[in-house]
Amino acid sequence: MNFAKHIERIKKAHQLIYSEKTGKPEAFAVKLRISRSQLYNELDFFKSLKAVIKYSKKTESFYYAEPFDLEISYTLKIITDKEEQQIFGGMHFRPILLDGSAFNLFQQKSSRENLFVG
Repeated sequence: MNFAKHIERIKKAHQLIYSEKTGKPEAFAVKLRISRSQLYNELDFFKSLKAVIKYSKKTESFYYAEPFDLEISYTLKIITDKEEQQIFGGMHFRPILLDGSAFNLFQQKSSRENLFVG
């Protein structure tokens, strides 16, 4: 999924939960244009941020049982190939493993690859 669309969906879900206007789970999923099962994945995401979300049968809406606010912002900038090279320091990069050693992406062919040379 597109990053910006996902962020906008999270913001919309937060707004609906905050204002207690989600409707039943099926209606909430439709408002977010996702499946009901995906809706519960999104709710789990909020819960991973320590949001306490409950559902009221009386109001037929999800709501925050404890104060919770969510502020998301991002910046998107289109860059040229030259700018990308400056950001990454060139055309090639050299990943560093967790133990601090360098990982060479351009290693010699393995003996297994030599089997297929005709």
